[in-house]
Amino acid sequence: MNTEKRLTTTELVGEIRSSLAVTNGWIPSLSGPGGPTGVLEDAPLSEIARSLGEFANTPTMPSAVAQQLHRAAESAAAAASADSATVYGHLGAAYAYVLQAHRAASGDTTN
Repeated sequence: MNTEKRLTTTELVGEIRSSLAVTNGWIPSLSGPGGPTGVLEDAPLSEIARSLGEFANTPTMPSAVAQQLHRAAESAAAAASADSATVYGHLGAAYAYVLQAHRAASGDTTN
């Protein structure tokens, strides 16, 4: 029996948003002081998608991380304009790409 809890749409957005948080997000800290600033705690999904893309295009971002952030940005943008039947899938993909970016940033190459 699988007892793992599936994240809700709100929780997925929250997890992605926390990675981009201005105050303590791992993505802004990785881009350095000259990089983008991240998002606020109440940023809408469209702002999250835009910010992911901005970080993906930061010249100092490691290429493996940038590639995953670019994919996350595309998925988040798709979620922002998706109908209710497909939004969860797009958000799940965006979250998975953010997790992969985090692993790439920390040098974890295991699956």
